[in-house]
Amino acid sequence: MIFMQKTWFLFLILLGSTAATAQQTTDSVYTYKKLNRSVSFAQMTFGGDVLVQNGGRVTFNDGNRRFGASAMPRATIGGMHFWGHADFYVTFPLGVNFGVKPDFADRLRNTESVETGMKIYPAALKPGAIRPFAGISFQPYTFFYNAKDQNNPKGPARYSRFITPVQLGVSYWRKKYIYTLSARYNWRNNFNYYESPELERTVQIAPLNFQFGILRCIDTDRSMGTPRAVGQLNKQYHFLAERGKLDDWYIGIGPSTALQMSKSPFFKERYPYLYNDQLSSFFVPDVTVGRYFIKPDLNVGLSARVLSFRSRAFETDLRMQRAVVSFETYKFLFDYHGFVPFIGPMLSLEYLRLKEPGSSVISVTKPSLGFVFGWDIRVTQTGSSLLRTNLRYAPWLYLDAHGQRIKFNHLEFNFIQFVKFLGRSKAYKTYK
Repeated sequence: MIFMQKTWFLFLILLGSTAATAQQTTDSVYTYKKLNRSVSFAQMTFGGDVLVQNGGRVTFNDGNRRFGASAMPRATIGGMHFWGHADFYVTFPLGVNFGVKPDFADRLRNTESVETGMKIYPAALKPGAIRPFAGISFQPYTFFYNAKDQNNPKGPARYSRFITPVQLGVSYWRKKYIYTLSARYNWRNNFNYYESPELERTVQIAPLNFQFGILRCIDTDRSMGTPRAVGQLNKQYHFLAERGKLDDWYIGIGPSTALQMSKSPFFKERYPYLYNDQLSSFFVPDVTVGRYFIKPDLNVGLSARVLSFRSRAFETDLRMQRAVVSFETYKFLFDYHGFVPFIGPMLSLEYLRLKEPGSSVISVTKPSLGFVFGWDIRVTQTGSSLLRTNLRYAPWLYLDAHGQRIKFNHLEFNFIQFVKFLGRSKAYKTYK
């Protein structure tokens, strides 16, 4: 009897030792503690809001004339990061602007375009809590009006520039939804506007506006933070390593926005009423293909985009185009619980084109240097897909036209790009 008890005791010790060894092997790459914290680092959000702008006034010879408030519905996509302390987002106008037409114009537009911003929560936002936040954003602002009884074949002139409003507000997280109310202040609210090619007016817009929004939260990685999932992830890591698929080819696609960073002497010299019109492009398909190398933790790839720009007013209509293929290599800097920033150089082949009224066309094909930076949301290195944010900038890119320069040094902002790893997806088809 004593012999049997000792035998069982030794068996249990051996079994426990084997289980501990197996657990240590399983956790050799990922641990439950690390993954449980990483999967709660960020959550995707999407929804919408309404931006209310408070109008302003235009100075005429006989005094000021006001234009009223307007309301603009918008769609939002973004993500809560740093465990509820930061919200990074992009907001897209839906093309509708509700307001009352002023008495001095047949048509007036006082609006903001695609907004990119962040909100900081000193106390982390979490379900069931109301939290204050402070934020800042940047976006193109556009103003124009068509004076009554004025015939402009190509429409009125547009005044546009970047603004960086600051905001204060509160958010309430209930179940899967976040409700937000904020006040936004824009201090850049005075400018001159071309009512005609020869006549400028002074415009002042109201600096304070308001926003109310509703967002839905989606936690796509939450299932990875369980003990069972950790074991599977470690097995998948070794499965991919044995087949050489941790280094892998990938393809990616997502919408991009090109934002003008500098004004062009060409317009100031030849078309002064177009000088303040931002040359920006929205919802441009950004397609990339490349290869990821796990040991140096870097990407090498190609990206292709075609960007179109148009600037028109009165009887002038200019069309510009930029087609680019860029070779990029960038290094991932660190992995902060699935938030993985990167930076690197970019060498591009650029086709730039200008078409002026009539048949005048100026074009050139030239190389360009720049850099790319951004971040991946990459909880593990076993995934067959991930989400990436790319920003690209070619600071010295321009087109010579009539002895002046048209600057194409846009900041290209690709907020969400879906990236698919081809070899891993194929390998997982045989994984059991």
